[in-house]
Amino acid sequence: MYDRRLDAVVAAAELGSFTKAAERLSISTPALVKQVTSFEGEHGVVVFERSHTGVSPTEAGAALVDDARKIMAESAAALWRARNIGGGAAVRLGVSLMCPGKNTQALWPLVHALVPDLKLEIVTVGDLYDTKTTVMTRLGAEVDVVQTSYSTVRWGGMCRLLPIFSTPFSIDVVGTSPLARKERLTLDDLRGIRVRMLRHANDATDQLRHVLKREHGVEVMDVQSFDYALFNDAAEAGDVVVTSGAWSSIHPGFVGVPLESGIEVPCFLAYPRDPAPHVQRFVDATAKVLEMQ
Repeated sequence: MYDRRLDAVVAAAELGSFTKAAERLSISTPALVKQVTSFEGEHGVVVFERSHTGVSPTEAGAALVDDARKIMAESAAALWRARNIGGGAAVRLGVSLMCPGKNTQALWPLVHALVPDLKLEIVTVGDLYDTKTTVMTRLGAEVDVVQTSYSTVRWGGMCRLLPIFSTPFSIDVVGTSPLARKERLTLDDLRGIRVRMLRHANDATDQLRHVLKREHGVEVMDVQSFDYALFNDAAEAGDVVVTSGAWSSIHPGFVGVPLESGIEVPCFLAYPRDPAPHVQRFVDATAKVLEMQ
């Protein structure tokens, strides 16, 4: 197994802060700093440049972090394989705050009835849209399946897809906005309002962006991540946020209002291009359950 101090190194590199990395790992900041410092001293490599604004990897540190992610993934996969020897294999469903996989979990009792020897394991993952941390490039290593919409630009060819359902777009608006009292919004309702959209969130979002900008003259602001900070900034600026499915109304200060756009977001079960036999059985059973509904 790998040196667990690499957890601290990778978290600090991804977040640019020892304090934020400590929060992610649920340890104190001094403890995390000690791990990083002892690692640097023991191996004779300076991993981070420190400043009053945070930390950033050195050239050597960046190379180490890239390799460390691979080592950590391989270690997790090795442990998972060992734990599943001699027992029912577990299919690991990756979930996050913005991609909770509720539909896949709801289907599990029916899927399990078709493959009773399999188990479903829920694994927390980071932001799927963060190019540094996304598990979409490592399906089969850390997790086996993820329920998500799909972006050809981001993930084209990285995985196989099983269609699960489609969901319309919503516009998340601050609860005090006059738009929040409407049952539905049209594209024309968005004129004069800045709309925030996650760039390349999925193919349908890219299609909607084109319609809003080119055909309706709506001001669109592209954002790079989808988290609570996005909504906090939008509320302060008086902007609205394009959402869909589980993403809608996820912030308590916002209300999701259905958007009549004629475009829906397909949601898929993403799985490896070359899945393990038990993962393929899980996917086949899920497909059969969907056919019966």
